Amino acid sequence: MTYHAVTVTLENISGIVAVKDKYNSTTQSLTFNVTIAGKRQYAVVIRGNPRLDNGTVVTAVLGDPENWQTLLGWLNHTTGEICGVESPGARVAMCAFSILVGVVFFLRALRPDSSAVVMTVLLGTAAVGNAWALLALRRSLAVYRLLKP
Repeated sequence: MTYHAVTVTLENISGIVAVKDKYNSTTQSLTFNVTIAGKRQYAVVIRGNPRLDNGTVVTAVLGDPENWQTLLGWLNHTTGEICGVESPGARVAMCAFSILVGVVFFLRALRPDSSAVVMTVLLGTAAVGNAWALLALRRSLAVYRLLKP
């Protein structure tokens, strides 16, 4: 997928709703309405809990440059904070853990007492988990490359 970086000013921010975790202790994302380049955008979602102020200049990464529903993250030019996307370091740790679990599953699947069904399930689970972790790392790296000055 191609990602697009656009630098805009957030104006007339309203309707901010914080989405909390199940314990109501941590904000997972914010949903808000905003005017960007004279066009009103509704129900824009950003992961995390960034500060939203009128007049803030951000460089946003979008899946579709005209659709703010595809917002992946942004760089706040005032604070230098990157919001909405996990750091590549956290994703590398997740990939390392996924590979470790995959190796354990692989070794368990190769034991002589493993049936074909158990072997298939273990190897399939390891493959899907590793693919998911690597794709998440790839996305995080692509977004960070567009946001880092």
